[in-house]
Amino acid sequence: MLLAQVILVLRIPQTLATALAFLINIETVVSSESDLFESDQLTVQLITDVTAISPGDPFLVGLFLKPKAGYHTYWKGPGIVGVATDIRWQLPTGFSAGDIIWPAPDRVDMVGFNAHGYNGETCLLVEIDTPKKIETDLVNLKAKATWMCCDKTCHPGFADFELILPVNSSRKPALKIEERRLLFQRTLDTVPPKSPDDWTISAQLVTRDSIELNVMIPNLKGKNVDNIYFFCYDLQVNSDISQKVTLTNLNGSRISFSLARSDFAPDNPKTLEGVIYHPSGWPDLNSNYAEISFDWPAGDIRK
Repeated sequence: MLLAQVILVLRIPQTLATALAFLINIETVVSSESDLFESDQLTVQLITDVTAISPGDPFLVGLFLKPKAGYHTYWKGPGIVGVATDIRWQLPTGFSAGDIIWPAPDRVDMVGFNAHGYNGETCLLVEIDTPKKIETDLVNLKAKATWMCCDKTCHPGFADFELILPVNSSRKPALKIEERRLLFQRTLDTVPPKSPDDWTISAQLVTRDSIELNVMIPNLKGKNVDNIYFFCYDLQVNSDISQKVTLTNLNGSRISFSLARSDFAPDNPKTLEGVIYHPSGWPDLNSNYAEISFDWPAGDIRK
């Protein structure tokens, strides 16, 4: 009996130590932000605004890129120079990641070449869908991100990121991190809206080397076309050759873009897509940007 009591006393501190170590480990690994990647050109980090994952509820994750002064990163359609940031996911069974939600781009300068990207910090959001039932207490989200960061020279980069989040087993919504929620909302507010249904989009290949894009916009006021610009999603348009923009008033206002076709343009694209920018904003959109799309006729558009 005495021996059993001694063994029990000896075991208690060991049990407490094990439990304490487990709690410390849980506190360490659970995080709504990844380790920070840092180079001479920028910092990159994977973040989320949720403190726990609620089964069946989607949530947002952001890749936060912060270039150093003078450097920039690239948009989904970078132009004839640069490489768009990319995220490849490794998620548990039942989880899925949507496409990157791209904020509105800037025109960036890469040693005299005009390109499309971000001159300052940006947050690339991705929506994560979750299964209705999650068997584990913790969820591990892994991502490999690649990017290009340029100033007078370009620096490709990549890193692995990881978030480990607890599962919200209660019926109450999981708490959000207010600073991140506001950051994500500001980012979403800059995403270009789709053009209204009453806009008419058309395009034609004038020559093998030139495209004419026409956008008919009701209620467009003013005749100033300075700095109106088309950001193309792919390499159909040469970003380094100036765009000629004209405005004519018919039954509404028609903006015509004369665009140089890129040497790297795909032979048979299905659509011409991108974002048009107006420094004074577009009517009825409350935005300086509008996403447009035109379906090319079937067949090879080359001439």
